[in-house]
Amino acid sequence: MDILKDFELKTTKKKKKMKNNTKYDSWRFLRALRSVEMTAVVLLLLLTSCGKYDFLGMLMSFDETPDERFAQSMEYNDMNGYDKITDVPDEYRVYAMTDVHIDNTTHNLDKFVAGYLDDTEAAPFALCLGDLTNGKDKFDVFLEHVQPVADAGRKIYYTAGNHDLYFNQWPDFVKRFHTSTYWFEVQTVSGFKDLYIALESGSGTLGVDQREWLEDVLKAKKNEGYRHIIVFTHTHFFKKDGSQGHTSNFNMEETYDLADLFDRYDVSMVLQGHSHHRDMTVFKDVVYLRLDALKDAAKQAFYTILTVGEGFRVESVECRVESLELKNRN
Repeated sequence: MDILKDFELKTTKKKKKMKNNTKYDSWRFLRALRSVEMTAVVLLLLLTSCGKYDFLGMLMSFDETPDERFAQSMEYNDMNGYDKITDVPDEYRVYAMTDVHIDNTTHNLDKFVAGYLDDTEAAPFALCLGDLTNGKDKFDVFLEHVQPVADAGRKIYYTAGNHDLYFNQWPDFVKRFHTSTYWFEVQTVSGFKDLYIALESGSGTLGVDQREWLEDVLKAKKNEGYRHIIVFTHTHFFKKDGSQGHTSNFNMEETYDLADLFDRYDVSMVLQGHSHHRDMTVFKDVVYLRLDALKDAAKQAFYTILTVGEGFRVESVECRVESLELKNRN
């Protein structure tokens, strides 16, 4: 009987000890959670106050929706129409850049402009696939450094990237670049026609209205005898790594839908940026070409020359920034 009581006493003490340990573990967990919360708040404040990273914008959009941005692009298009570029050689070179991320320097952007203008046989237009800036109030700096292109009678066609939307920058973008969703046509000297379609995908989606517009354009243009239909946008469709883990990526369902649409209407090529790494994927006979980043901070920065003829040739031109290389050696 004494043994039984002694066992019951020890069991009761053990239960109380376990209960106390559970309370202590719960208290430690809550304290750790509070510490993580406070760290996250401090980090969030730092990131959102430094003017370089819009941490909230990386997670979700608090500003204009894709449909609202599309409506503003259409308002400009309705007033100004769509470009037709004529008398282009049957085979022509298109200079393209993406992910320039202008911050404190413009070395690689300047090299792109110089290379493009030195090529007297290049097409009279170039493409920029978004992420022009790496922070607030940089669009005017960007425009200052590409002004020689306009001065030479050539044009750059733009679409917005996710970084061009951060910090509520869309009003600044549309004020300077006017539209991010549109098409233009290229007519060669022998009568070939190529159609270029710019899509705005800075939020990782086209939205409902832009998706409907895209299909309407492809339907309307289907029987006009285009040699090539080339789509260009910022966000890439096929995610092969975790380099862009936040929300500005197409979801799987939208990727499947658009890939099917591009196949049904004989799109030849889709040009993309966003991941900063070159890649080429062929899916349902459509070539998805992802371009390298041009930003100065890249270890290897490139711009792209796309030769358009009966087929395509792709050349990546590396930009070596001597001043940055010397700085890194020191």
